[in-house]
Amino acid sequence: MQNFNREKSSKKGLQIQTIEEAQQWSKFVISPVTIAHKSRAQKEKSEDGKKNKSATNTSSKFKHAGIRIEFFEQITKKILHDFYKKKCPHCENQILDKEISTRPDLIRCRVCHYQTSRLAYTPLHQCKLPLWMFGYVFYESLIQHPKVLTSIEISKRLGISYKAALLLKRRFQVFASEQLDKYKQITFKLLEDEFRDFNLPPNENTNITKKMAKHSYICADTAVLYSASARANKGRKRFRHSGATASIYLSDKLGGKQIGTLVHTIAIKGGPVFFHSVPNQKANTLGPIIKEHLPIRTPLFTDQGYRWLWGIYRNHRSVNHNAKSKEGRYRWARNRWSKHGVHSQVAEGNQRLLKTSFGAYCYTTPEYSTLYLNEFAFLKNAKVIGLDALVQKEEEGSVRIGARLYLPQHIIQKFP
Repeated sequence: MQNFNREKSSKKGLQIQTIEEAQQWSKFVISPVTIAHKSRAQKEKSEDGKKNKSATNTSSKFKHAGIRIEFFEQITKKILHDFYKKKCPHCENQILDKEISTRPDLIRCRVCHYQTSRLAYTPLHQCKLPLWMFGYVFYESLIQHPKVLTSIEISKRLGISYKAALLLKRRFQVFASEQLDKYKQITFKLLEDEFRDFNLPPNENTNITKKMAKHSYICADTAVLYSASARANKGRKRFRHSGATASIYLSDKLGGKQIGTLVHTIAIKGGPVFFHSVPNQKANTLGPIIKEHLPIRTPLFTDQGYRWLWGIYRNHRSVNHNAKSKEGRYRWARNRWSKHGVHSQVAEGNQRLLKTSFGAYCYTTPEYSTLYLNEFAFLKNAKVIGLDALVQKEEEGSVRIGARLYLPQHIIQKFP
């Protein structure tokens, strides 16, 4: 948690707080041992018994009695300080790091006392809710993952309207979408260093299990998250679309509108994952997404729906899920899921987790599907890579996990 030195301002006697060095995110939020609720905090002995007793009596009168508001407010301030630092326009390279105790939304310069809103041009821009509510949504979403935190849960827990809870969740989704791009850059750099001079055997019938034993397994796949039911489609057949795409569009006689969600998944075994909402499975749609996330030398494993990747990714291998058995008494082949060390189970496993978790939403419209998918991917990557990597990437230009550099030789340990 951040440490603060309290000073008295020369103007109006306001109490000012100066931010010192902040602890790492891994020690602040990531650990489930971190005490967040007051019921847990009451078990420990406090240094100042009188303050705790008065706080207990006061908080019991309000609807947020079971929540440590100060703790979640510090989380929000740390997010704004680490990811949205503000510099003084009058002092060169001077970060605004002083706070006013009576105005938590303001921050000022310690040299010239210039002050501005800490929420301006951030996901919390013009937010009228208390700061601690955003920290609560962030913390609860992180520790509950892969279970999702719905707007109804936020509304009931914080005692606010459903519309306010939905907009608060939208702000968190915008924050997650911004930080997810940094995870993409980190992953791309690590994969590029690991597979710089890597080549799979040219013969596709060669077993690559030993070749990939000490490397990361990268898989890609596409699945339907929400589909158009027969009732919504009035039982009419879909002549325009075929395959998985057919289940997300209405009939042409009903306008042909997309009401379902088709998700493309890029996943690394034991590592990060990236989801994208796509309208179809064509090469012009999926090609730029794969190229943006994976270097050319990356060994990529998919099903046979990605045959167009062979001319681009030389280390691309596919497995036939429709392979028929050579014996007449069986219909499907035994190796139709995994053959010669080639499979797409990493992506399919993440899709199964995604479908199970998104059952709590019941349904999301395609217009907002990207926000929900980015939120889910960000929380997964935050648990795998950590939040410290995002902060250190901005400050130093290199990635550190703990006290050491996150170099390619650590990929094997991080993504077994």
